[in-house]
Amino acid sequence: MGKTLRIKTLYQDKDWLYQRYVREKLSTVEIARLYREEENKWCDPNTISRWLKKHNIPMRTLAEAQQNRHGTKQGRARQA
Repeated sequence: MGKTLRIKTLYQDKDWLYQRYVREKLSTVEIARLYREEENKWCDPNTISRWLKKHNIPMRTLAEAQQNRHGTKQGRARQA
């Protein structure tokens, strides 16, 4: 009695987060946006960062993040 059941959110799921951040190379901003679109609930990029750390998923360096961002934009432009 008095306990509430908490439902695990997508970003709390290690496999879901690993797929988006490591394999798909999405940024924390993009993952938060994806979560908001899929679940229609607010999510801050800092929350995504916290969960990456909790799951021991290594964060990209600034240089890696910038490289991914520029590479992604070029890749998207070619696909269009």
